[in-house]
Amino acid sequence: MSSTRDISFAALSIFLAGFSVSAQAEWNFQITPYLWASNLDGTTTVAGRDIDFDASFSDLVSSLDAGGAIRFDAQADTWGLFLDGMVVKLKDDEQTAVGTLGFTVKQEIIEGGISYRLTEQLNAYAGARYQKIDQDVTLPVIGDRNISDSWADGIIGLHWLPVNTDKWTLWLRGDIGAGDSDSIWLAGVGGGYKFNKTWSLLAAYRYLSTDFESDDLKWDVDQYGLGIGLGISW
Repeated sequence: MSSTRDISFAALSIFLAGFSVSAQAEWNFQITPYLWASNLDGTTTVAGRDIDFDASFSDLVSSLDAGGAIRFDAQADTWGLFLDGMVVKLKDDEQTAVGTLGFTVKQEIIEGGISYRLTEQLNAYAGARYQKIDQDVTLPVIGDRNISDSWADGIIGLHWLPVNTDKWTLWLRGDIGAGDSDSIWLAGVGGGYKFNKTWSLLAAYRYLSTDFESDDLKWDVDQYGLGIGLGISW
């Protein structure tokens, strides 16, 4: 998709521009492995048919085959950079009167960009969010089917940090996007406790809404839930 390439190129340009602007500044870094206990609610395409689903985190855990998530943040005075990636693979099957119905879905979400400090408590940010869905379906009698697609959207948002002490942090975040998706937006609230200058415990509630449709795939899904991670700063 040309729009995907254009958005990815623009996000990379913004990312590199921010780095060059702050190249002489002192940088602070944080890397955070985390688990997002997301719930799924929406519609996807399975074997050419729209399927409505509502899966809680406990349902998804029972189907989890593999997964991982990590976030990287860098801040230098006015400018900042961020990169966040998640990969999860779910696998499930059930017996029907005519055979086994199997379903495997692999989801990737990667976002990155640049932030600019407007005030001591408020940052604006811009970048791109990339998503990929790969579904394998085994249907009785018919056999195996694969449905796969990827897309990207440019995003702009605000990050508010009303509490930032030596021990505690509290933040709110929201963004909207445009590009390959018909609509996409994210809202989140979170905070953390700093054990020392290096280690911190972080928690957040995040809601991501995506409405994407192509000739091959429909992904009109809301993902929401609590995330918890361990921050490592230097």
